[in-house]
Amino acid sequence: MLDFLVGPWNFLLVHPLISLLVLAYDFVRDFGFAIVAVTIALRLVLYPLFVIQIRNQRAMQELAPAMNELKAKYGSDRQRLGQEQMKLYQERGYNPAMGCLPLLLQMPLLIAMYQAFIQTPGFDGEHLRQILIPFVPVPVGPNEHLDLTAHWLPWINTPGGLGGPDPLHILPILAGLTQLVSSVMFQPTVQPKNVDQQQKMMQSMQYYFPLLTVVFAWGFPSGLALYWVTSTLFGIAQQYVVSGWGQLPRFLPFLKNIPSPADRTLAARQQAALEEERRDMASKAAIASNGPGAQNTREARRQRNRNRKK
Repeated sequence: MLDFLVGPWNFLLVHPLISLLVLAYDFVRDFGFAIVAVTIALRLVLYPLFVIQIRNQRAMQELAPAMNELKAKYGSDRQRLGQEQMKLYQERGYNPAMGCLPLLLQMPLLIAMYQAFIQTPGFDGEHLRQILIPFVPVPVGPNEHLDLTAHWLPWINTPGGLGGPDPLHILPILAGLTQLVSSVMFQPTVQPKNVDQQQKMMQSMQYYFPLLTVVFAWGFPSGLALYWVTSTLFGIAQQYVVSGWGQLPRFLPFLKNIPSPADRTLAARQQAALEEERRDMASKAAIASNGPGAQNTREARRQRNRNRKK
């Protein structure tokens, strides 16, 4: 029913990905290294979007202490709590929706990469010549096929190489383990005392996702699992620099002695958000006791925050 989308899908995503893989293969002569190179290149191109995601994640960590105080004060009034949370988000420049954008971009790339690994083993040199971007040379003869072997992964010695499943399932397990590390790092260093049901569900999903990664990668082409591992390792490095270790030291205590570049900044911004919310609560108390003279306090502070960002 959706056959009419196959042509545009291949033309816009799958065949350009195959072209990038072939171009990288032409330089390194190892399909495994070609996958790693293309994955890193894609992550670098999408780097600004992932920085937005990680900064939103970090902003949520910074807001956690202030959010706890809001929940303690307005927990029984859901509507008022929601209003105060949105005001706090606006003042600190946090947009919850932006955290989903990189995921929305990752899924089409993941599906297209899967299709690229499915299609590539069946392409001989003549077929590759028809689908590759014009400046990409064809590294094999008209009746020859690409060597999809990763020579540094000796257990993947099946005829299809990285175009077939991992016979020992090592790469799918590595994909799940790296995803687990990333999920643990995603958790804030200091967990909020009061966590609502939606947050609990999101935290649970972050631990289920690594298991789903293993399940999906188990029977998929091993090249896709290698792409997954490389992409996740790149993301872990980003998280370490931008938001720190997260909850990882809870499971690996020695990491507590290895500070991340984000630790000091995160602690300072957490304290700033907490103090700002306390000042706001004090201002409201003053308004209630002294009259409406101080009603523009919050708006003035919001304007100061905007000016600081500029």
